[in-house]
Amino acid sequence: MPKRTFLKLPPEKQQRILDAAEDEFIEYKDQYEKSSVNRIADKAGISVGSIYKYFYDKDDLFFCVFNSNKERPQTLAESDTLYDYSKKEIGLDLKKGQVGSDLANIIFQNTGLFQGLVFSDTATPDYLEKLKDYLAKDQERGILKDDIDLEVAAYLYSTIEFNAYQYCTAHGLDFSKDTEILRKMTDMFFFGIYRDDAKGGMTEK
Repeated sequence: MPKRTFLKLPPEKQQRILDAAEDEFIEYKDQYEKSSVNRIADKAGISVGSIYKYFYDKDDLFFCVFNSNKERPQTLAESDTLYDYSKKEIGLDLKKGQVGSDLANIIFQNTGLFQGLVFSDTATPDYLEKLKDYLAKDQERGILKDDIDLEVAAYLYSTIEFNAYQYCTAHGLDFSKDTEILRKMTDMFFFGIYRDDAKGGMTEK
């Protein structure tokens, strides 16, 4: 995420920087490594040094641009479960159509970017606490097993997105298939893989 100095800028200047960065990243969508902070600064009408006052590096700037093109659900109704949250999270909309898809594909084509996005976005204490809160409420409702370790379950859920990416990469699938695989893995997390009538025959060793 950007530094506090960026967040303190007037909204118009923030948007000018993000627009310049977006144009640069889209122009080099197939060669992310050739996108240039120098050109972004020039297009935005600021110095290169200012870019590094606002962002830690080029990847940090890219993530800020990407996040400005998507919407992650922040809260749900009191009656909603973690499963409800997951369906909304997987179905989050990229707000600018083709631009959002192009930015997502840049991430999908660059393992380092994807790892940085997933583990900076979903392994944060705030996000994990949110997941634990949903799980605790589900446990209170009686729909979650009493012996589930909420902290472990929250962390396991947070890694599903990365696992879906790894699966698609290993099988040569493009970004368009990622959501489908993510949904399948999420359903396995919530509903398990063994039939109910088979569980009685299994013992913990």
